[in-house]
Amino acid sequence: MRPALSPTSLVAAAAAALIALPLALAPEATAATHGRTYEVATWGSDRSAGSARHPLRTISRCAELVRPGDSCLIHRGTYREQVTPPAGRKDAPVTFAAYGDGAVTVDGTDTVTGWKDAGGGLVSARTDLPLDASENALFLDGGRAMEGRWPNSGTDPLNPTWAVAEKTSTDQHIDDPALPAGDLTGATVHLWAGSNPWSQQTGTVTATAAGALDFKGGNYRCDPLCMGDKNYRNYYLVGSRATLDQPGEWYYDKAAKTLYLVPPKGGMRGHTVTAKHRSWGIDLSGSSHVTVRGLDLWGTSLRTGKDSTGVLVENLNARYVSEYSTLPMPADDELAVEPGEGHIVVSRILDSGVQLLGTGNTLRDSEIAHSAGTGVLVRGSGNTVTNTYIHDVGWMGSYTPGIEINGSGHTVTHNTVRRTGRGSVDVSWQLNGVPFHNNEIAYNDLSEAMRTSRDGSPFYVCCNLDATGTSVDHNIVHDDDGQVGYYIDNSSGNFLLHHNVAYNTGTRGTFFNGHSGVSLGNRDHHSSYGQGITGASVRLSGATDATGTYVSNIVGMTKTEISGPGDPGPVVRSNLLPPTDPGYTDTRNGELWLRAGSPAIDAGETVAGVTTAVRGAGPDQGAYEYGDAIWSAGCTLPGCQSRVRNDGWTATASDGSDASAAVDGVQTTQWKSAALQAPGQSLTVDLGTPKTVGRLALDAGLDATGHPSGFTVATSRDGERWGKPVAEVSGRSFTQEAVFPTDTVRYLRITLTAPGDTEWGVNEIRLYADGPDAAGTLQAELATDILGTTRGDAATGLLGSGDRFGFRKVRFGAGADRMTLRVAAPGRGVTGLLQVRLDSPKGRIVGVLPVRATGGADTWQEQSAKLLHTVTGTHDVYVVAAAGPRTAAVDWLTFGR
Repeated sequence: MRPALSPTSLVAAAAAALIALPLALAPEATAATHGRTYEVATWGSDRSAGSARHPLRTISRCAELVRPGDSCLIHRGTYREQVTPPAGRKDAPVTFAAYGDGAVTVDGTDTVTGWKDAGGGLVSARTDLPLDASENALFLDGGRAMEGRWPNSGTDPLNPTWAVAEKTSTDQHIDDPALPAGDLTGATVHLWAGSNPWSQQTGTVTATAAGALDFKGGNYRCDPLCMGDKNYRNYYLVGSRATLDQPGEWYYDKAAKTLYLVPPKGGMRGHTVTAKHRSWGIDLSGSSHVTVRGLDLWGTSLRTGKDSTGVLVENLNARYVSEYSTLPMPADDELAVEPGEGHIVVSRILDSGVQLLGTGNTLRDSEIAHSAGTGVLVRGSGNTVTNTYIHDVGWMGSYTPGIEINGSGHTVTHNTVRRTGRGSVDVSWQLNGVPFHNNEIAYNDLSEAMRTSRDGSPFYVCCNLDATGTSVDHNIVHDDDGQVGYYIDNSSGNFLLHHNVAYNTGTRGTFFNGHSGVSLGNRDHHSSYGQGITGASVRLSGATDATGTYVSNIVGMTKTEISGPGDPGPVVRSNLLPPTDPGYTDTRNGELWLRAGSPAIDAGETVAGVTTAVRGAGPDQGAYEYGDAIWSAGCTLPGCQSRVRNDGWTATASDGSDASAAVDGVQTTQWKSAALQAPGQSLTVDLGTPKTVGRLALDAGLDATGHPSGFTVATSRDGERWGKPVAEVSGRSFTQEAVFPTDTVRYLRITLTAPGDTEWGVNEIRLYADGPDAAGTLQAELATDILGTTRGDAATGLLGSGDRFGFRKVRFGAGADRMTLRVAAPGRGVTGLLQVRLDSPKGRIVGVLPVRATGGADTWQEQSAKLLHTVTGTHDVYVVAAAGPRTAAVDWLTFGR
């Protein structure tokens, strides 16, 4: 039987239906039945009545006019203003929505003009930037400009270039002969330093000399977070005119109200500069019962307030929501516990990101990208974040995550969080206090976390929290540079984890850390742990009392570790661990569901309230029940799927060493070059068949020395003819990325461009491009478009004639001529036809599958058909039921040869 739709699944299904529709309907369709509709357009006037023929000019004027039940429909264009909507009522909300004729952008920046020559290769402009100097942001021709910085770094703040201080440095002093000349006094020094730097910190330069500087600040926490003779001595400088030396860098002199810029080559003519003026483009801090639909934010953010309720934000596209260059200690009144110097780790969590505060508010079907701090802050009670794509956030390296959850009764489900400085999802004790009750954190895909930290995890909890009633289930964490997948730290208790998946997460899959305290009521059931975990699938340590801690039905490729379990100890049983082969489908690509004959099938025990969908003689061990539909995690928006499938790539090193570890799919194995880094050293990757790629991640794992100082990427279709490099990367960050124009290629060559004093180390090479890989398993419930059927957590409902689901930008590479679908079909004989169409639901038919009955609506079977011709390139793909009122439910599909 297909799993019943949970309440969160129904939310996701409703969200999917909304995504399939235009962002706004005709004015009369979107207005409240008893309210008035105003229209806003960039060509309007605030003296007009706000009608269709005479629209208002600003959204703010509309906000002044609306009353409960009214709507503001906003036509395409850019609106440089702060919008402060009034409150509606529960039975008559106020609505602010895109009209549907193009993008509506609330822009937090204003244009800077009047540029003049300032000497020394700089230009300047007089401008009054109203924000705190540490929160300024500049955009050049629509791209984020880098504040003057040393050493120079690329445009991606999650790939920073670090300087390395000499071992003679001390906690408030840096020795580095490479320091630039000039007066750096007043600059901000950003530190990632210490023996175990689980957070970063900033200070202010107080004096400079040749090859040395003094600074004041940081949190003075020695050891483990200070500069000195430590394992990590990384730092950079920002915010000094003396550091301006490459095009696009800027410095703002607040006292003189003057902005300095290194102009692009050729000067300022034809270039546009905007500077941030407004932190909160949409400020709902004093509002309730407001709907915000289909708006874009640029260089600004949105927030509700601690008393807000009934706010719905949907189809929000927010970019560059928060910017800052310092990490100050949080104010005492922001902390839920007694203040202490270690609480610098939560710096900026409460003043960054899209903020969902209050009670009963919802953010859904949205994309939040580019934040120095938090992606989304959830604080208060009973708030919901669902079907949202959050990425490229938290680059300043404190505990600011993709999603920060404080309070109780929240629902955080079906989100994709990718590329974060530290955690993907974080719960901070300092801000949350002890209670963390009745939260649901489920069906989230968390990856590429821990980019600027090493001690932590994509899902992180600290400390001493009571999570009674909270469930963390059906999440997938993978490809992260930290130490653990799910980290319940420092005596937190009553966390229920179940049906979770982790692979390529470092030393552990899940870690319950008593830390010389207690581990009360922590549980992990029915979870699956794959490769890239070197220590333990599950570890419990340091607990003086483990009452109620219980681990069962897990499947792992490494052992469990139970040390210091306390008295009484935990229950650990019914687990499948080495040396037994778990029988996973494809560990290289994270497909940890079971193959026929796996010893985990029917080998589990029933756990009340956790074990579901039992098939056969008993429940299976692990996160997936054999024979049932395969559940998936993450959002259904474009961009939520981007990983290029590793079909068995090979790598060749120019020095002849065995480079297989660089592409084996195991992040904890490493290839090392045979000699010190030198320009011209290379790795050549053969993808086996041509793949569509647009981003390469070069991961050095936890190695503090193996990353290169610079490299280029070149591509080839035949391995013989190589064009000019498509990307050039500089700096020495731990995971370095090259972004280049998307192309279909078979070979990639990574070539070093700079020497180094260590060997070159590569733990894993990963590739990405927009849209899913046709050779991968395309989970039907993750379709970006679905019509006429339901969307479950693991499959669609039954499709009848005319029903459909579809994926955007499916990458076929060199081509596919066969398709396989996993279906469940009641009835007898052929129950109907499933057509595969390209580029639109009525597009060209490239495949037809006559579906044969499988024995029931919950009996799954793989059925295949030849495509009508070979499909190449990138296409939107639609599966359409063409005949039969109850053709089939679909679990997944894949294409190949």
